[in-house]
Amino acid sequence: MKTFTIETLGCKVNEYESAFYTSLLEEHGYRQAKSDEKADVIIINTCTVTNTAAAKSRRKISRLKRENPHAFVVVVGCYAQVVEQEERDSLQADLLIGASHKNELVDLIEKAQNTHEPHQKDFVENSRDLTEFESMPIGVFEGQHRAFLKIQDGCNQFCTYCQIPLARGFERSQIPSEVVSSAQKLAQNGHLEIVLTGIHTGRYHFRETDLCDLLELLLEQTPEQVCYRLSSIEITEVNDRILDLMAKNPRILPHLHIPLQAGDNRTLKRMNRPYTVEEFIARIEEIRAKIPNISISTDVICGFVQESDDEFETTKKTIEACQFSFLHVFPYSRRKGTAADRMTGFVDGNIAKERTDQLLELSKTLRQRDMERFMHTQVLIEREDVHHPNWYLGYTSQYHPATIYSEVPLKGRLNVKIDKIENGRYVVSHEAENETI
Repeated sequence: MKTFTIETLGCKVNEYESAFYTSLLEEHGYRQAKSDEKADVIIINTCTVTNTAAAKSRRKISRLKRENPHAFVVVVGCYAQVVEQEERDSLQADLLIGASHKNELVDLIEKAQNTHEPHQKDFVENSRDLTEFESMPIGVFEGQHRAFLKIQDGCNQFCTYCQIPLARGFERSQIPSEVVSSAQKLAQNGHLEIVLTGIHTGRYHFRETDLCDLLELLLEQTPEQVCYRLSSIEITEVNDRILDLMAKNPRILPHLHIPLQAGDNRTLKRMNRPYTVEEFIARIEEIRAKIPNISISTDVICGFVQESDDEFETTKKTIEACQFSFLHVFPYSRRKGTAADRMTGFVDGNIAKERTDQLLELSKTLRQRDMERFMHTQVLIEREDVHHPNWYLGYTSQYHPATIYSEVPLKGRLNVKIDKIENGRYVVSHEAENETI
C-alpha cells in the first residue's frame, strides 16, 4: 500500500482542501504515513498571501525534496499558481497543480507516475479562465465535532495589497443542493457544528441563491442539533436578512469574523476597501443592537504603504470603538502583481512589526473583556487534551477557547459555569455544575 503525507501552509480553506486530499487518497487505497516513516507521495499545499508564507512554501518544498529523494512530490495551491514559470520549473516538483484540477489530484498523480517521463507535470492554468466551482466534498472530520464545508472560491474585490484574486481566480460558488448534501452527510457522521468557509464566503451566490438563502436551506434540511458558523464575512455583506436570521435562530452561532484591515479612511482608500470607518462602526453598532450576545473578531494589517503614525493611532481608536473580541494582526507584505506593489512610501519593516506587536497586546485585552461577558456559556467539546489527562478542549458559541476538567469522557455540547479566564482561555474545573446537551 502506497503511503502519503500532506504539509499544509496558509488559511482555513487550504486546511479544508488538505483534508479533502487526505480523504481522496485514502479512498484510492493510500495510507497516511506515520511520523517515523518515509512517504511514497508528499503533497505540499502552499500559500502566497505574504512574503513569509511564500518563503515558507519554497523552503518546505526544498527541504522535503532533499529529505525524501525517492518520494513523488506534489506542489499544489496558491504559491504554485502565482509564481513565474521559471521559478515553477526550479522547484523540480514531480507534479504542479495551481487553482484548478485539485479534485483530480489522485488521477493526476497516478497518470504522472505511469508515464515515466523525467520532467514535471505542470497543471497551472490562467486563473482568470476559472469559471466553475470545483466540488471537494468531505464526509467526515475524524475526531472532531466541528466540521468545515467549503462553499465558495475566488475573489473579485482586488484590494490593492492582495494577491488572492491572482492565485484563486474570480468568484465561483458551489451548487446549493451539493452544499446541502454535504452538510447532511456531515450531520449523519455526528458533526454538531458546520463552519461555512470560502475565500470570500459572504459573496456566495449561485444563480438565484445567495448566502442567506443557503443558510435557510441548511437550517431546513439538516437536524436541529446541527449549528452553523460563518468563517469570515465582509461588513458590506452582513445584510439585514442575515442578521434577522441570526437573531431568531440560535443554530447560527453568535460570532462573526469581519475584516477591518485598517481603521483610518486614508489607509482604507489606498487599500481599495469598499467602506469608510464611519460606515464600518455604524454597521457594527447595528449588528450588536440586533444580536446583543454576539462576538465580533477581525483582521488588521499594520504598516501598509504610506501608513503614518497618525493613521495607525486612528486605527487603534477605531478598534477600541468596535470592541472586537480578538484580532488577527499581520504586518503588510509586499506582493508582486498587486496595485500596492506599484505605490511609493513603503513603511519600514521594524515599524510595521512594532505596530503589529501593539495590536497583538490590544487583542489580549479585548479578548479578556469580551470573555468576561459570558461566564455562563455553551461549549462544543473538540477533543481530550493529549498533554493533560482528564482535561477537554473546546470552543464556545462566541468562538472563545475553553478547557474543561472531567473524570468521565466528554463529548457534544455543554452548558458550563466558568471558573476563571487564564491566558485567553476559559477554565472549567467543577464538572458537577455543568450540564450536557
